Amino acid sequence: MNDRVAWVGIGRMGAAMVERLLADGVEVAVWNRSPEKADPLVELGATRLERLQDAGALDVVVTTIADDAALAALHAPGGLLDGEHRPRVWIDCSTVSIGAASAAAAAAAERGVAYVVAPVSGNPVVVRAGTAIFAISGDDAAALDTAEALVSRIGRAVYRVGDGTAASAVKLCTNALLSVIVQSLAEVVVLGEALGVRRAALMEFMNDSAVGSPLTRYKTGNMVELQFPPTFTAQGQRKDIRLALAEASAQELPMPVLSATEVEYSRLVASGLGEGKDYAALVLQVARDAGMVLEPEVLA
Repeated sequence: MNDRVAWVGIGRMGAAMVERLLADGVEVAVWNRSPEKADPLVELGATRLERLQDAGALDVVVTTIADDAALAALHAPGGLLDGEHRPRVWIDCSTVSIGAASAAAAAAAERGVAYVVAPVSGNPVVVRAGTAIFAISGDDAAALDTAEALVSRIGRAVYRVGDGTAASAVKLCTNALLSVIVQSLAEVVVLGEALGVRRAALMEFMNDSAVGSPLTRYKTGNMVELQFPPTFTAQGQRKDIRLALAEASAQELPMPVLSATEVEYSRLVASGLGEGKDYAALVLQVARDAGMVLEPEVLA
């Protein structure tokens, strides 16, 4: 594993992952379209890249970007692959469509760069705790070895899920289910409230039942205390839902539950109730639809 990498895209997730690498002794050179977002990482020891193309001077480049358009811009003329030097391996940890990942992989292959799809499951808090997991896929065995060695220094587990862009499909399916679970959780929490059950008591029981999971336990504070520091926004979650629905549509695969969930996330965004909040603010939307006003409870 090369102890020097370039990192392109310093959002909340990218910053958290770079912090993990820096703490593990990896030399990281960073570039972001808004340079000031890299300032905290530079203070921690990262090197600032002046141009996107300069990332190609390093053997391995990792990208964490927002959406399909941002990924396409990386392999467009004047982008990451158009510098004097090109990396040996490009690892993309973003959540994008299968088509966008395939286009990036093809562009990389044309320039002799091995492309690995490596989306991360978790949020910045989970990443900083070292408990995030990764799905990886690609067509170059050596590049997969490189990617696995690198992301193993960030998270607790790495799953090789297939060739090509299979990891993108795994991530979209996972995020689709996550979206549905949180919407359903918000609904039953409001139902319990309407029936006179304390939210804290309901969540305690559910978390110890067969339906309890790391997700329900993690979202308990949101549901009980009604505090929603954003680990992931409603807009971001809706973006992932729409990506999954687009793939389903291309396969002529009906997804009625996910389709209905997309409507609820869109209503949360449109209502303003989710502005600046975590997507678990869905519970506020459900309560308002029921004509209820929830009050914060103390989480024991």
